[in-house]
Amino acid sequence: MKLLALFPERLNPKGIAEIVAGALGDGWEVTGAAAPNEEPDALASADAILVALADVDAAAIGAAGNLRFIQTPSHGYDHIDIDAAAKRSIPVSNIGTSGAEAGVVAEHAIGLMLACARRVIDGHNGIVAGEWPQLTGQCTELMGKTLGIVGLGHIGVEVAKRARAFDMKVVYYDLVEPEEDIWSELRLTKVELRDLLEQSDVITVHVPLFESTRGLIGADEISAMKQHAILVNTSRGPVVDNQAVADAANEGRIVAGIDVFDPEPPPPDHPLRSAKNVVLSPHVAGTTRESVLRMMGAAFENLKRFAAGEPVVDVINGVTPS
Repeated sequence: MKLLALFPERLNPKGIAEIVAGALGDGWEVTGAAAPNEEPDALASADAILVALADVDAAAIGAAGNLRFIQTPSHGYDHIDIDAAAKRSIPVSNIGTSGAEAGVVAEHAIGLMLACARRVIDGHNGIVAGEWPQLTGQCTELMGKTLGIVGLGHIGVEVAKRARAFDMKVVYYDLVEPEEDIWSELRLTKVELRDLLEQSDVITVHVPLFESTRGLIGADEISAMKQHAILVNTSRGPVVDNQAVADAANEGRIVAGIDVFDPEPPPPDHPLRSAKNVVLSPHVAGTTRESVLRMMGAAFENLKRFAAGEPVVDVINGVTPS
């Protein structure tokens, strides 16, 4: 069984390929690369692709003549052309139901909310500069506030669970209805997106990147938010208009906690890099030491199912696993 492992150069794809081969065991030939065109022969002969933080576009899928399965060790999958794979009846799987990443991203989202609410970065920077920042009256509490969750998938549900510890009222917007036991257990209220923006003190975004969600939160949506609302984005950079966030934050209308950017990494002139009233992290919401092991483990188990001829799980492009 031949596998092409695609990981960014900074993560040492050749070294990762050795780790993957050891984890999968005998019967696997694993080649590591930072991009599909780096190893054209391995791409052409690959039975499966394991890809993280690299692009698998229609051209790569077309060049992979033997390809029968694509696995990503993450919830997000916008780096894969899932429609091109579907046209060839190639299932694409993420780790959606494994629980490996959802709680970790939710924890980071809550951390960004706290950092924004308590002005943690302002305090830190002031003290490092030899000052004693007077933040009295600038900090706020999460306790008792209204939290608006945009996208109540696995991660959104985990955020809702943690928000209850702060006694927050939780409203959500999603095109898909959650399971009834989740809805009743967490006492969630479904609202339209505009109502969520107008009602919420804190807004956190957890939708995948589709054409329908690109620019979902733009200047018009931000203008509907409460004065001094906190906006958190740990989903994908293009879901939120980065320039609109920077403009509103610079004007003091909102405070923003941003883990994802458009593009990544953000170039020197990216508007959020020089914005006031923002807390930035480098797309690390889902990557702790522990979660990386869990995510890779979930991906390995699915690859083993594929090799054994068993149905793979968490297929995201509508192809029926064989």
